[in-house]
Amino acid sequence: MKTGWSERVREVAEREYVAPARSRGGYIRIRFGDLKEKMVQLGFPATNSNQIASPLESEKFWRPRQLEMCTPKGQARTNDTIFEFKFKDDSVLSNATTKESPAERAFRLTEKLRGLMKDEIAARGGTEGFMRWVRSDEEDAA
Repeated sequence: MKTGWSERVREVAEREYVAPARSRGGYIRIRFGDLKEKMVQLGFPATNSNQIASPLESEKFWRPRQLEMCTPKGQARTNDTIFEFKFKDDSVLSNATTKESPAERAFRLTEKLRGLMKDEIAARGGTEGFMRWVRSDEEDAA
């Protein structure tokens, strides 16, 4: 395995996601699949998903950039996984709150819920199976 890939992941995330968000204010949302695709184009081994996600979850990424991680560490490494950060700096945060539209806020809040429910729904065979399970009389049902 080539060394320095973690630092390359942090550099790409800084350039592609953090810097644009810092200039416009707002939250930083990094879709895992998009970042993985960019890293593979740079020669990163496609099978090393954890080595793409771990540098983002590390304090080495978010602390020097004055970010706070909003998503839980150790979440799934699927293409639809979203890593979300917010700025600790009050001036950037105040810009973010004034620039976030209601639609953006709704998307930000529901995207977390979608990620949590996605695996559970899939485990029950899709939405219809999930709803049958919720309405059932089984002991382990919701």
